[in-house]
Formats: sequence, C-alpha cells, structure tokens
Amino acid sequence: MNAREYLSDDGQAMLALCSAFALKEDSEGSRASPFTLSEWNQLARQIHKSSFQRPGELQGRSAADIARELAIAADESERITRLLDRSGRLALELENLYSRGMWVLTRMDEQYPSKLRDTLRHQAPTVIFGAGEVHLLGRPGIAVVGSRNIDESGATFAREIGRKTSAAKQPVVSGGARGSDRLAMDGSLGAGGTAVGALADSLEATIRKPDVRDFLLEGRLALLTPYSPSAGFSVGAAMGRNKVIYGLAGFAVVVSSDFKTGGTWTGAAEALKAGWCPVFVRDGANVPKGNLELLKIGGAPLPESEINNIGSLPDWMQEHARKDRQERDLFGSALG
Repeated sequence: MNAREYLSDDGQAMLALCSAFALKEDSEGSRASPFTLSEWNQLARQIHKSSFQRPGELQGRSAADIARELAIAADESERITRLLDRSGRLALELENLYSRGMWVLTRMDEQYPSKLRDTLRHQAPTVIFGAGEVHLLGRPGIAVVGSRNIDESGATFAREIGRKTSAAKQPVVSGGARGSDRLAMDGSLGAGGTAVGALADSLEATIRKPDVRDFLLEGRLALLTPYSPSAGFSVGAAMGRNKVIYGLAGFAVVVSSDFKTGGTWTGAAEALKAGWCPVFVRDGANVPKGNLELLKIGGAPLPESEINNIGSLPDWMQEHARKDRQERDLFGSALG
C-alpha cells in the first residue's frame, strides 16, 4: 500500500489536524489537541473563505500567516502549526499502518465513501481508518442492526437478510457485534457475498482474527472505524459509529431492539429523525417492544412472515419505503 493511493495533500493535512494519530507529547510533556468534528467544520469554512482555500495550503505556513489569513487568535494558529509540524513522524506511522494492511481516508480524499459524506454531511467523520477492499464502501448496501441477544426467529431473520443482500450483489453494512450484526454478515459472506463492518472496537485486533483476515484478503470484507485503529471498545464509541452504519446504507433493517435503551434503539431513532435512509423494522407476533415502538415513530414494517417470499430485497424495500411514506403523508394530511 502507498499513502498516496489514499491520502491527498489536503487529506494528510486534515489527518494531522483532526486525529491524534502519530501525535506525541512535546518536550514539555504537553501536546496540541486535534480538532473535534465541530471545530473542524468551523475551521474548514474559514480556510475556504481565505486565500488558502484548501487545508494542504496550511503546510509550511507560519503561525502569524495563518492567524492573519484565517482571522483567528494566535493560540489557535499555534495549535494548527504544532499539529502540522509532525509530517516526518506522520509519514513513518502511515508507512507502518499500511504495512499491516490498514489504510486511512479523510473527508477531503477521493476514495472517502461519497454516500457517507453526502448522507451525514457535516456529521461525517473527518477521518476513518480501515482495512480490506476500500471500493466496497462506495457500493450501496443494506444496514442490519440489532441486539446482541436475540431469539431463534430473530437469528433466522438476520441470516436471511444477509443472504438476500448477497443475492442482490450488495454488501451487508453492520457493526460486527455478536448477535444480529454478525449473523447478517455471516449470512452474506457464507452465501459468497460481501460485507462492510463499522467497528466500535480495535481495528488492529479485529484484522488479526484468522476468519476476518481470510475475508479481507479475498476482497469480500471491508472494515472501518472513525476512531484510532488501536482504540478499544467503549459505549460512547458504539453510539458514535451508529451514524456511520446508517450513513453508508441505502436501506436499514432493525432485527431486534430494546425500548428506549441501548445502541440499537438510539441509532435507529436518530436515523429516523435525521432521515439518513429508510429504516425497516422486523415485525411479527413475538418481536421486542422496541421494534413495535420504532414502527410507531417512523420505521417501516418488514414482516418476518414475508421474508422468505421476497425476491429482490432492495426492490421490495424501494417499493415499500415509498408506499409507507405515501401512507404516512395521507395519514398526516387527514389529521391536519
């Protein structure tokens, strides 16, 4: 792998500014803080309005020049120059990253998934680390999410969604967690299909698993994370990566959800409110309360009794998402 295949000059500047990757403490035991997502969005606007126009143009500029051109305080321009002033160390760490089969992309780069950028817009992660076939991220997919602990009917449903997604030549997009996520990914991969995993756990540790490594080498699996490749699992990370799952997908399916608690509920409710993609919810006699409540707030029903009779899953979803929306509009008009 070569950094230039993934990172442009603007991308390398954005990586330096927005990530702690290769960022170490200075001689005084302190370090500049990378820009948060909201801070970057503001800085990007200032760069675009300035004579620099692009982040790559900040490289090699003095703090005084940056302060003047961007109309920012001296301490902020110093922060920028300190973050950028590690190009040598950054290059070495990137070489090490690529040698271990991983890559990195920023919102400024051509291979950054356009679906993620276009759907989430200013909420799209500034930097993503990943492994596997990057081109899988550019294909429309079907997101499958759900609780870790599900009953047998839910497990069967998740596997079948995976198989039908594979038959449609689309990747399953999921979080890779035990339960609904992994069952759907296994359903697709087991049927010869593809999958994309948005991780809330260590990318470095995940790619060392033998079965994962095989799928990565076959080009049928791509993994990504908006966090450091060595970062371990946290509840906050799981919540944060949910939007990445929905942002990459053309449609989403909720297999099982608790009610008003847990990452599945939070992610689905956020996706419905933001309108990131049509969200289908498994419907049936014994589905959890969370599923029923998600249907009440905008989820479209996907009856488990019908799943085996569906031919093309994306076509079915397209038709029923439109029908569901029309029915909701009529219902809303009647109320008005």
